[in-house]
Amino acid sequence: MHPASINDRQDRAFAAHILDLFTIAEQKYIPRFSGFLDMHQSTLARQITSGQSHRSFLFFGGHPGSERVMLGVFPPYEEPDPDAFPIVPLTLRFRLEDSIGHRDLLGSLMGLELRREAIGDILLEPGRAVLFAAKSVAPVILSELTKVGRWGVKVSQGLPEQLPALHQYQDKNINVSATRLDCIVAAVVGCSREKAAQRVRAQLVSVNGLTIGETAHILHAGDIISIRGCGKFLFAQETGSTRKGRLCLLFKKYI
Repeated sequence: MHPASINDRQDRAFAAHILDLFTIAEQKYIPRFSGFLDMHQSTLARQITSGQSHRSFLFFGGHPGSERVMLGVFPPYEEPDPDAFPIVPLTLRFRLEDSIGHRDLLGSLMGLELRREAIGDILLEPGRAVLFAAKSVAPVILSELTKVGRWGVKVSQGLPEQLPALHQYQDKNINVSATRLDCIVAAVVGCSREKAAQRVRAQLVSVNGLTIGETAHILHAGDIISIRGCGKFLFAQETGSTRKGRLCLLFKKYI
């Protein structure tokens, strides 16, 4: 994929930035890293890197299964190294009864005038949170983040022995005639296929962060669909088929 083939101006600028990382790593023989990418940016970046002859690159977010990741581009013939990424894990501790949510914590971080691209995944559980920050902003968080909302927090560098789960899900089993986007949307939302098609054509549905307007777009296990006003769903796996030949699929709704 080349920036000229991307319609959105912001996406073209982002694609040019990704290509610059490759150019600098190849010409100056130094590793280059993006900021933390959201799902939309990550999908674009993966499409762009798939067309590069330079293969010394890695997507990494600080822990296995990271959702927000950095792209690291390394000099030619240098093995990509996760330890080289400028990512610092931080652990926050607070009282079990303090109902700190993801939005609360992110809001407090933005209140420190940090850019969103400097913050990776935030993993939360009662009494504890783990977040992954760019090395450049970790000292600010360590020294200045003392409260989230009205609750006090203590921040330390490093990881606990066991990480909290990144997401909580609710299983949703569906039967469809095909893994077309309109069929999937109709099944997970519980509406007619025509109404699902209207949602898709109205640009209300995205797949892996990219808005999809084609009702016949085929989904695959691992894809994440977001339906405006209805939530976000992970296509976990195909579990079998019915006697009439319909596909049995397991989706997981983000809660």
